[in-house]
Amino acid sequence: MKNYKRVFNVYAAWDYTREIEDLNKMSEKGWQVVKCGVLSIKFKKNEAVRYRYQIDYNPKLEDKARYIETFREQGWEYVDSNFNGWHYFRKLYDPSVDSEEYEIYNDTESLKEMHKKWQVFAKRMLILLSLTAVLQAIFLSRDFSWSRVVITLVLAIEALVIARGTFVLRNPQRADGHKRQWNGMPVFFIILFVGMILALVLAFLQ
Repeated sequence: MKNYKRVFNVYAAWDYTREIEDLNKMSEKGWQVVKCGVLSIKFKKNEAVRYRYQIDYNPKLEDKARYIETFREQGWEYVDSNFNGWHYFRKLYDPSVDSEEYEIYNDTESLKEMHKKWQVFAKRMLILLSLTAVLQAIFLSRDFSWSRVVITLVLAIEALVIARGTFVLRNPQRADGHKRQWNGMPVFFIILFVGMILALVLAFLQ
């Protein structure tokens, strides 16, 4: 039996609680996180332990060692970080311990602060995407082409998705117990990829 495996998935920043739930379920099945990426996570088989995971967003760490030590002092083991600023922590699971012990943010203000960090980046992306979509629409009105139609639609969809994400993050909620049945982000990226390929093909055929 393989001791390692890699699981591919994509999570929206505003839907990080779903990723936490998935990591906890994998740990319950005996698969523990080794390496965290944007598109995939590497697991190692270890049925001797069970963890509860949490994720923190902090893209501009001035002192990463001190940052990790702060969480360690609160009982959190540092696991890994990915390049876009998400940091993964875990605690050994004890069913007799209150669920709040497995939360990084135990008060609303702290959770809001974490959400605001991501919103700064998201708002910048939203402005950039919106302006690009408007420019594409202007070019389209002057020189119609199906490739520009596709690009404009894709940019508009991206902007709407990020706008929805920033709206969702205005209502902080704890990670535990927030169950969702479907992750739409992989479908979103497939549509984005297919749209871009279609735009290139249409541009080539013109």
